[in-house]
Amino acid sequence: MDSPSTSLSIEEAAEEMKKMEEEERVLSGHYGDLEEDPDLDQRAHFSSRFPLSVDNFQKLLENQDSMETPSTATPDEAGPSRENGVVTTPNGITRKENGSNGPKEKKRKEPPVDELPPSVFDGVVYLGCSKMDSPSDEKEMHRLMKFLDEEKTDAAITVRLSVSRNSSGTAKLFDGSGGLLVMFPLFRVRYCVRGENGTAQSVCFALSYTHNTPNSVSAAHQCHVFRAPSAEVAGRALFSFSEAFRHGMESSAINGADPSRMECRFEAYLQILENDAPAGSSTSRFATCPQQHSTFKMRRDLDRKVLVRIKQVTGKRLTISKCFGILIAAGRNLRQCDLQLLELEEAAAAKDDPTVYTIRAAWDPRGPNFTALNTETPRDTRVFITVAMDVIVCEVNEPIRFSMEAKARVFHQHERFCHGEDSAAPIVEGFFLNLSRSPDPSTGGLVFLSLDSNTERVRQQSQLGRSPSKMPAQLIHPAPDDESDSDEPLLSGSGLVSQECAEDVMEAWKNCVEEWRNNEDGARPSSLASLIANGVPDMLRGEVWQLLAKVHLDKELKESYQGLLEKDCLAEQVILRDIHRTFPAHEYFKASEGDGQQKLYRISKAYAIHDEEVSYCQGLSFLAASLLLHMPEDEAFCTLVKIMFDFQLRDLFKLGFDSLHLRFYQLNALIKDYESELFVHLDKMGVETHMYASQWFLTLFTAKFPLQMVFFIIDLFLSQGMPTIFHISLALLKDSKRDLLQLDFEGILKYFRVTLPRRYRTEANARSLIQRAVELKISHKKLAKYEADYVEMKEREAEAEDPTKRLQRENDRYCKTIIRLEQENDDLAHELVTSKIELRRKLDTAEDELESAKNAVERLTRANADVSEENRNLLAEYEQLKEMCRREVERLEIEGETKERVANEYKGFFAEQAKRAEREREEFDKQKKAIMSRISSCDSCWSSVQEWEANRSPARSPQEEMGINDLLTRLEEREAHVRAVELELAQTKLLLVEEQCRNQDLSHQMTTSMSGGSGMESEGKKWLKKTMASLKDVRTSLKYNERTNSAVSVSDR
Repeated sequence: MDSPSTSLSIEEAAEEMKKMEEEERVLSGHYGDLEEDPDLDQRAHFSSRFPLSVDNFQKLLENQDSMETPSTATPDEAGPSRENGVVTTPNGITRKENGSNGPKEKKRKEPPVDELPPSVFDGVVYLGCSKMDSPSDEKEMHRLMKFLDEEKTDAAITVRLSVSRNSSGTAKLFDGSGGLLVMFPLFRVRYCVRGENGTAQSVCFALSYTHNTPNSVSAAHQCHVFRAPSAEVAGRALFSFSEAFRHGMESSAINGADPSRMECRFEAYLQILENDAPAGSSTSRFATCPQQHSTFKMRRDLDRKVLVRIKQVTGKRLTISKCFGILIAAGRNLRQCDLQLLELEEAAAAKDDPTVYTIRAAWDPRGPNFTALNTETPRDTRVFITVAMDVIVCEVNEPIRFSMEAKARVFHQHERFCHGEDSAAPIVEGFFLNLSRSPDPSTGGLVFLSLDSNTERVRQQSQLGRSPSKMPAQLIHPAPDDESDSDEPLLSGSGLVSQECAEDVMEAWKNCVEEWRNNEDGARPSSLASLIANGVPDMLRGEVWQLLAKVHLDKELKESYQGLLEKDCLAEQVILRDIHRTFPAHEYFKASEGDGQQKLYRISKAYAIHDEEVSYCQGLSFLAASLLLHMPEDEAFCTLVKIMFDFQLRDLFKLGFDSLHLRFYQLNALIKDYESELFVHLDKMGVETHMYASQWFLTLFTAKFPLQMVFFIIDLFLSQGMPTIFHISLALLKDSKRDLLQLDFEGILKYFRVTLPRRYRTEANARSLIQRAVELKISHKKLAKYEADYVEMKEREAEAEDPTKRLQRENDRYCKTIIRLEQENDDLAHELVTSKIELRRKLDTAEDELESAKNAVERLTRANADVSEENRNLLAEYEQLKEMCRREVERLEIEGETKERVANEYKGFFAEQAKRAEREREEFDKQKKAIMSRISSCDSCWSSVQEWEANRSPARSPQEEMGINDLLTRLEEREAHVRAVELELAQTKLLLVEEQCRNQDLSHQMTTSMSGGSGMESEGKKWLKKTMASLKDVRTSLKYNERTNSAVSVSDR
């Protein structure tokens, strides 16, 4: 069979392959049966041997078209044959190949690839993934495929695989209910393989996936392994990936058909550097900020630099001539006014690679516009950063802005980071620059159309929301559970502790505790062993722990606590430095100098003084904090002392750590006996026991693990003692064996430090681990044998050693001890002298203060005496004035009564005269009437009477009337004169009193000025005001009496 012409274009080859697929589907009657279609099987097998990328797709098309049918195949089994450019199928269908002289067959119109539904495969089992160094290592992928397929762990799940028809699409995994599990872009799939025929893995297939930008320093590769229901489905799934890349090439070729448009791809590398020089240093030393998951770790209040490298990867060669600067701000989807321009330090093309343009700018984060990027970030959040660069490209008619997004977490200024293998790698972002040729041929330039980033394209494909230009600005980003501090250990004191307990279990514990209290010798009840295997109820832990440690039998220890706190502690500064590191995730110990930290400090100080040999060591505070969460301060101290002394925990802290090395030896021997495969792997990787188990022994697992698990371990430790640590350690290693066997040295250490504690954050996992630890059978005789072997080994080492060297080493140790003791003696002597000097200074200061206080007391005593004397004088003057006012009031009252009596007499006299006149008038009228009645009958007499009546005088004669009026006038004048004299007398007395008060005030002011007392002056003013008020009251009373007398006179008149 002749090979097809190699001069076919990419478009023709893609069209040819389409027609071949259509014929094969017609012949086979189903989609891609690998058992009946050798071509399809070979194509899938071939596609598994080449990286499925755009770069290699041309080779893929050429090889697929050039494959020949095996000579042993029958005509029916063979595929379509080609001869002289004519394609003949087994059923007689013939057609001309593209590029021949014959007429072309009419093409069937098919919908665009982007509109076709994705390829879906049901019943696929996802076996897991593993990290790999090279994404194209076929042998490694086959090895991982075999390993994961044989393991078939619980992590394997049945999924539905959906593969897009275009390389710009995505591959998605759905669970049984249709929920999306994971999604990744196809352009990051680097390689595909299928299991070898004739093996159990023939129904499996695997693909390598690259995180970040391929071929960059930050690229990370993973191998994902799947198991299909049959070999047919495996081949179809693998072929769907090949189709996606073929359609991606086809669409690229179609898009490139327009000669006026072009696309250039760039990559931008972002790094942030911080001044890592010591405080006070005159020189700067900038180091790269570590990053993981596109999140920078920065420290506040340090000078920074932003370094960006822009590199052109594909497309027409463009030249960046200038950069206006770097703009930066906290947040994403920002406006132009939100970005802040940094001071540009460098902007030039790299000397060794002209396709790379380097931009560096200085950044002072202490400015007011960068508050969010210079404030310590909460643990569960990240801060978005937007970095933009405006550059001028010589061939383009306008500036182009490259904008990158990243996340950051800001730490304390003195924070120290663990720099991993990829922590210094830059954040890489890909950009696609779309240009078109200028319509004016004379300019020869290019017109800017658009600039898209990889992040924007993935976001749009994943339908994550609107265009970034229309999305609201965002500053804070909550850290996902799988990303939150994935490179940092779990904070001590984290995790929730369940308070729930079944009623029957609680009742059983209460009965046990009640029986325990009644045992005077502290003997444990028989029911304790079965109850404690499931843990102590949290509400009873404080009392049960004290009973287990027999704290109640040592009354003197509790009484000595307060006395220990009053003593000085040499380790006080070390304790203060470590307090804030203990249980920082627990609310009770978070507040600096809060109640929790204060109590923890006092317990640590008291123990350091109580146990002078061990004093204070790191690790004690974690155990003390665990106790403090369940009991009062003094009881927690007593329990800590009992645990350290009675449970041999303090031996691990003694000088030389001989007991701790013995425990390491015993644990290592147990691992060798119980987990030999893991022992060999750890030994091969060079991981020694002390590298991961030192904290397990020294802190009873309290430093890294969640609190629920920590409390379970303390329950068992107080019940069974030191063997508990071996049980828990072996159970942890058994649980982690599968993961540890796949890790290298760095991975193992990180696993112990970070991953292992996170596995037991739930109560169910913690209880399951404790149950497995309890079920482990570790013989005490075996531990004793290991101890004897260790002692014997040390003795042999000592015997085999040269006596001279041994003595020399001992002598050196003694010399170092002597030097250390002399140094301590010198320090103590210096401290003593310093203390004496300080005490002398404080004593002198106290004596000076005492002398000043005595002088002040004497001065105040004299001032008090003067004030008392003045007070007595004022009281005497007050009494005199009061007596004078009283006498004056009495006199005025007597005068008032006299006048009132005279007025009453006048009133009585006038009333009597008025009555008398009225009686006389009535008598006169009666007589007149009688006379008139008698003489009315006499005409002569009546006329005389009428004449007399007409000529008679008034009732009073003018002389008499004048005499009465004159008498009344003279009386009124006398009364007015008396009142005027009285008023003049009262005014004279008032003026006299005012002059006396003014005289006293002048005397008081003179006395006050002589004594210099401001307080006495204010008292004198108060006295004067009171005196003036009293005088005003007297004047008011006089005026009132005057008005009353005037009213009486008027009424009399």
